[in-house]
Amino acid sequence: MTSIDPNTNTAYATMDWEYYHQGRPPYPPSLTSLIYTYRRLHPHTRWERLVDIGAGSGIATTNFMADFQIIHISDPSPSNESQARVFLPKWAAKHGLQPTFEYAQGVGEEAYLHTGESQVDMVICATAAHFMDPDGLVTSVGKMLRPGGTMAIFSYWLPTFPKQSEIFHKVFSAVFEKVLMQQLQEDAPLTTQGELMYNLARRQGAGEGVLDSLPVPEELFEDPVRVYINSAKDGRLAYQEYFAKHYPAGFRPEEYNRMGDRDKKVRYNTGIDDEAEGWEFEVDKEWLITYLNTVLPPQQKLEGETAKVLLADWDRVFEEECPSGRLLVQWTANLVLGTRK
Repeated sequence: MTSIDPNTNTAYATMDWEYYHQGRPPYPPSLTSLIYTYRRLHPHTRWERLVDIGAGSGIATTNFMADFQIIHISDPSPSNESQARVFLPKWAAKHGLQPTFEYAQGVGEEAYLHTGESQVDMVICATAAHFMDPDGLVTSVGKMLRPGGTMAIFSYWLPTFPKQSEIFHKVFSAVFEKVLMQQLQEDAPLTTQGELMYNLARRQGAGEGVLDSLPVPEELFEDPVRVYINSAKDGRLAYQEYFAKHYPAGFRPEEYNRMGDRDKKVRYNTGIDDEAEGWEFEVDKEWLITYLNTVLPPQQKLEGETAKVLLADWDRVFEEECPSGRLLVQWTANLVLGTRK
């Protein structure tokens, strides 16, 4: 959601990924199990080469590293590639693994140029699809996969707080909105702010889940499945109304929904379904500043008096509603699966 670097087409070209991991949810084992359960329904699938598109430092790759011989890291940022080259071999050695690593710099829509066509067994894209053209990304995945190979694209949305009041949620959304809009005002001229919000909504707000703008073309994929974890009961994305007031006049994000008639929809909820375990965490009051700083570019980190003023309402409502000093955070997540024909 941060400003887009024009050279790398990502907002995380210079991200400190260790810091990022402190404020964001890790990808739980339940997500890996969901993907593998789906893969095993297609017995001709090979388990040789995995590609991670928009990989950053390769954090999501670690969930799958034990099961593939070759790990291909694709990201447009030189900084991210450098971090991946350090992080992934260390992680593999620590866990007694010896995969072969490949690294390529490029946008997701052109990732297949670095892998070759029909040379890959599984492709993942973790919380990065909203930086890419949906059709271009899916076409790129389709080109690199072997027949029977798996596309697994997953992402999460803003957190909610299951035990807290509507006022608590309003305070959180107001703080987040202020941070996001302030950044847009600093990073982009007024004439392009509407376009940035338009692109955000077109790719993340088109439906019930943040990946509903992603197509699963019938000519490329069979058995399309869309997984919704911790969806709202009204079928809307949380906090949607706060973004809507910044949309360009006449803009209707639902028009970009690419849900197909043949797409299977599956819903799971944390605390009820094993498939949704691992999407809730207890945090303290300081978590919010860490999270907000993963949304902002490194040079715009919130700290000192600026952070104190911005978080005054948060501090107040936290003290009122969380006397133990702990807060339960729940994340909404989505997964799109497809098998290459």
